[in-house]
Order: sequence, then structure tokens, then C-alpha cells
Amino acid sequence: MFTTDREFEDEVRRIARLLWPSAQFDGASMEDGRERDGVFETSEFVHVVECTVSHALEKARNDSSKITKLIRKLVVKKPTKFIKGWFVTLDEPTAEQRTAVKETVAKEKLQAAQVVAVSFDQFRAQLVDARSYLDRRRSYPFGSVRDPTTGASTFNLQYMPLTILDQTGNEYDAHAIGEGLLTGASYILVGDYGAGKSATMRELFLDLAERFWRNKTLTFPILLNLRDHHGQTDPVEALERHARRIGFADQSSLVRAWRGGFAVLLLDGFDEIAAAGWAGKTKTLKELRFRSMELVRSFVREAPAGVGVILAGRAHFFDSQREMETALTPRRGFGLLQLAEFSEEQLSQFLGRHGWSDSVPEWLPSRPLLLAYLVSRNLLTPEVMAEAGTDPATGWDTLLSRIADREAELEAGIDPETVRHLIEHVAMLARNSFDGLGPLSPDAILGAFRVVCGYPPDDRGAVLLQRLPGLGGHQSEDGSRVFVDADFVEAARGGAIARIVENPYALGFDTESWQSSVRPLAAQIAALKAERSKQSQGQVLAALHHVLEHDVAHTVAADLAQVLLELGESIDSEPIYIREVIVPELRFDDPSGDLHAVEFQDSVVGTLAIGPDFPVERLPKFVRTHFGEVEGRTGAGDLPADRFVDCEYDGFEEPARTTNAIMSLGLPVGTKVMLTVLKKLYAQKGAGRKEAAFYRGLDTRAQACVGQVLALLRREGLVAKSSRGTQQIWLCTRSRDSRRRALALLAAPNASVDSLIEQSRAF
Repeated sequence: MFTTDREFEDEVRRIARLLWPSAQFDGASMEDGRERDGVFETSEFVHVVECTVSHALEKARNDSSKITKLIRKLVVKKPTKFIKGWFVTLDEPTAEQRTAVKETVAKEKLQAAQVVAVSFDQFRAQLVDARSYLDRRRSYPFGSVRDPTTGASTFNLQYMPLTILDQTGNEYDAHAIGEGLLTGASYILVGDYGAGKSATMRELFLDLAERFWRNKTLTFPILLNLRDHHGQTDPVEALERHARRIGFADQSSLVRAWRGGFAVLLLDGFDEIAAAGWAGKTKTLKELRFRSMELVRSFVREAPAGVGVILAGRAHFFDSQREMETALTPRRGFGLLQLAEFSEEQLSQFLGRHGWSDSVPEWLPSRPLLLAYLVSRNLLTPEVMAEAGTDPATGWDTLLSRIADREAELEAGIDPETVRHLIEHVAMLARNSFDGLGPLSPDAILGAFRVVCGYPPDDRGAVLLQRLPGLGGHQSEDGSRVFVDADFVEAARGGAIARIVENPYALGFDTESWQSSVRPLAAQIAALKAERSKQSQGQVLAALHHVLEHDVAHTVAADLAQVLLELGESIDSEPIYIREVIVPELRFDDPSGDLHAVEFQDSVVGTLAIGPDFPVERLPKFVRTHFGEVEGRTGAGDLPADRFVDCEYDGFEEPARTTNAIMSLGLPVGTKVMLTVLKKLYAQKGAGRKEAAFYRGLDTRAQACVGQVLALLRREGLVAKSSRGTQQIWLCTRSRDSRRRALALLAAPNASVDSLIEQSRAF
């Protein structure tokens, strides 16, 4: 830490000037022809300081003699002031050194308290008791870090190192960032919702604290949760409030330590500060964000030279990087760091800590927060996934509930159910675009709050809107937002559709500009919620008829038709006509599904998939409909003419890839069954299939191989088993190697040397 006596003396003098500001121009002096390390005079005191890095007994005797002799002289010259002597050692003074000081004081007939022997830590603690601060700070919440099981803010967090990249692709970890902060570098750490920003800031705090405890550095970390500082703009007030919140008594000493350059500042959650004066005017959102960053800018402006600062917040809180830099006013040298989601290796390691040893389903999100929520609900154990049902619908439904719980903590006065309702409502509004992700104008988001809550947002409600989960920046000119995750937005829409089934009379949407119906995930979640609330197929059908009778929206009718398909029951209904809609995907795999009463007219279907044994009489009728791709059929002549009238097709599945074509290959039966299973699972990213689907279209001999094939693929890590209710669900795994391996087998099964070919021959 200090290589020479001179460096140590300089640091002691710097601390002395901070302790006694009125003596800021005092320091080393010559008295009686001898150099004194420091003499500092204030209005009431004169402090005489001698310091050393030595453990030698003789050094203690010499320095204490210098102190006591000067004190006797100053007592005469300055009779109105108290004269105090300090013998400061780098390490704890030895017993011999303390004895030597006491003997010298007694010899000079001074009071024992007039000269003290202290360690450097003890002397510095006169400025700030950093060790007490660190102890108390560890017991206070770190941003949004919570025990996902109990919600407790203090728990034994097992931090999983995350990939952190700068703009040139260089990789960092918490230790490397700490090294930079201690050398005066400053950073902005950004990440998406749930990426682990607060957990990373906590790990950085602990890393810096550990260095301080081990005397590797004189600098200790101060970490503020910016959500605690609503309406504040003055760093001094913020530091004092922070001290009170954590129970640190000497509030002003924290300010002195920061001003004196003894503290690295960690500011977590710049996206969680609410600025006073929100008036519900969306045209001033950028101005609102700028005003809300005043405290952060003040900290940055007033930070001592050579002292690092790190700011953390959501990547999409600002509309652009330029706005972020302007609002935060990062001084020259601020580095922008991006927190990445889990890699496949990190994901497997994280899940392994929680007892998961099976393959990872491809649908599973890779953000630490979302994964922690699933873990906390015991939805990531093989037993529960197999028995209780952890298919995409169940998993995403659980995630949304936990996300709403977390956001409700920030927005006092809004319960979790209302937060989820708001997310679902905004997700439905994003359907005004072809891809269903947005953009959403600030006015639209504000309007959603009014519709759901019944009143305009206050200051803290404005924060909730600015950081609404799943939304990211789109256009910096108008402050519009887009959803950044397709599965997230579809899952949210599933809940909204379930609300429509429950009460179709209060739709609450202007659906005229909606471009497309929902994808299967949304329909699956709506069906799941319908089953849980014991809503019958008749209620879904009644809601569908209602929206068509009142000409509310044919897109909503298409949504509800997909829910009927997911419920898998026969329809007893008069004809249902759905016109001019875009349906991204329709899959007819389960023979129990039935949409024969539905007729799509003048519509567009992105992907139509028809299982080999799906009853054609249960298909909907398509009139003047355009199809992007048809799976399971080889051409227009392979479709029933009475169900497809005056339709157009961009393409059909290659004949060699159909189940019938695979089963006609000159390969062993077990190998052909394996290829059909891989085709059904890996034909579409994230697709899952009911176990019964693998038996359809196969003869008795081939069906007898299905169970063995699934067990083999599970052992090899290509498939994962789950369930939904009483139905067994099989999913492809998220590993790139698994997908690459499966597609390679399907592309060239005869030439493949994959061990699966040989193993499947035995079935």
C-alpha cells in the first residue's frame, strides 16, 4: 500500500487536513531544528502528529519524545488551546511501542490522554469509521436483489459471474471493474430487465470491501440504491439519508470520506428515480428523464478527481445512448459496459446449483432474474417439470406473476394483479405492428395506465411506466417503446385474452389497427388460465361470438379460435366467419382439436402445420387465404379441396421431410422413428409436442419404438420431458449443439456417422 515513509506521511497529513479543515494549510514543520511530520492548529486545538511504518521500539521512543517536548513548548506559547499528540503507525502499534509512548508521557509529566498511539486505521476512523459502514451496508438491501423464495432482501446469494462486455468486445468481471474504479476509471453498467445488474453491483461492492478489509487499498465502496432518493438532487443530502437508512450514526463522516477521495461510489438503479413534478404530459418524457437524473449528474460533477464512479440501470430506460450520456453527464473516461444474459454454459451451471441435471428446454429464458423466479417456485426440478407441468405456458405464466410482484414493490399503492394487468394491456396495444412488438407511443402507454388503474399516474407511477418490464427504446425523437422479447409479449397477451374470455363486454381496446392474431404461446396461456378458473369451452365460444356480433375485432376472434384449438374439444356451433386477419401460425397436431365451424376469409396465415393423422373434417375452412408455408403436406393437391377454396401458397414442406417420406426410407424402424421425433421437435424453435403426437401416423411396429427413442434422445440431451396437467410434453433443448446435431441427422440420415444412428438400430 505504501512503499516509503514519505508516502505514508503524505497520506496521514491528507487525512489530518480533512479531519481539521481549518488547518488545511498546515502540515510538516521545523521546530527546534527538528522536522515534525505534522502540526495542525485549529481555533481550539493544536494537533502534533508523528507517523511511521516501522515496528521498531526505538522509533516509538524517539517520536513520542519529539511529540511530548513540542507539547510542553506549545502549552506555554498557546495557553488557551488544548495540545494533543498523535503517534500513528501503519499497522497496529505493538505492545512495546504503546508502553514506550506511555513511559515518555509519564516522564514528561503530561496527562495520559494528551498523547495517543493509534494505527492508521484508527486515525482514519476519526474521519470515517469505514469498517462500521461496511458492516451496516451489508445488512441493507442491494437494489432489487431479493431471495426469490421468501422475498427477503438479506440472504445468502450465490452469485453467478455474468459476461460483461465493453463497446469493443472486451470482457470484464466484478473484480476487473473494481480494479478500474480504484485507479480512477468510471463506468455505466447497463442491462435488460432481470439481467442481474443489482446482483453484479452487490458483488462489486463485496469485492471492493474485501480489498479494504485486507488492507489492499485505502478506498472503501459506498453503494446507494437510487430508488431510496426520490426527489433528491444534492449529493450531501443523499449520502446523509443513505447513512440514516442503513443505521450508520456518523452521517457527515460519510460525506467527508467521499469528498476526501476515500470512497468509490456505486449508484444502482438510475432508471428507478422518480422526478417531482410529473404532470402526465408525455411530450416532456425526455425532459422528465433528464430532470430525474440531477442527483446522478451532481455526484458525477462533484466526485473528487481520481475516484471512480459506476452507474447502473436498464439499457432501454433512455431512448438512445446519446440521451443517456446527456442525462447522466458522464465525464470523459466513462466506459459503457453491457451485461449479457446467461450463456449456455452459465445457464447449465446456474441450474446445476439448484439440482437440475437434465437437458434445458429451449423455451426457458436465459435472464438470471427470470430463472431465479422459476427456481424459487420449484419449477426447475426434473420431478416437478415432469409431474406438475412446466411447459412454456405454465413457466411464462408463473414468470409474469412474479415479475408483477416485484414491480409492485416499487410502485406503492398498485397491487401485483394490477401491475400484471397493465403489462398485459400494453402488450395488446403493441399489436398495431406486423411483428406485434410495437412501437408504442408515450401517449398510448399513459392511456393504458389510465384504463387499467382508473386515474393518471403520479410521480412514482411515471417511474413504473418508464421501466415497464419487457419494453425498450425505439425512436429517440418521440420516446416510443417496443417490446424486446417476443415470448414475453406473447405470454402477456395470453393473460389479456383470458380476461376477454372472462368478460368480453369490457374489451377496453381500440382494435381497428391491430395487424395480426396471437401466436400459439399466448393461446396456450389463455387456455391454461381458462382451465384453472374452470371456464368451459362454451364460455370461450360465447366470447368469440360476442366480439363478432358487435364487430369488435376479427383479430380477437382469431385469438379466441386458437384458444378453442388449444382446449382440444369438439365445437358445436353455427358457422363462425373471421375475415381479413393475419395469423402468424396455426398448428393442427392434436386430433382432439376442432375448428370445423370456423371459416377464415381473405386472410393471411404465416405457417400452417397439419399433423399426419389430424382429421381433415376438423380443419377450419379457408377461403381466399394466402399461406406462407404449409408443413405436413407436399402441395395444394395434398389438401382437401372443400376446406381450402381459392387459396394461394408460397411453399410446402419438402417431400423428403414429411413423416411419410421419412418412414419410407431404407433405414431400421427405430432410426426412422427417431428421425420423425426430431423433425416434430426441431422443425420450429421452442416447439413442444404432446407425447401422443409421436405415435400418430405410425404403424404398430413403429409405435412400439417411440418410448425407447424418447428415452435415448433424453439421455443424449436432445429432448426434455415436461407435462401440462395430465399430458406429457416433450421439448427440444436450448443447446446449439443439440439443434445442429438434430438438423444434421435430418439432412443426411443415410450418410450420418452420429452414434444415435447405431443406437437406434437396436429398437
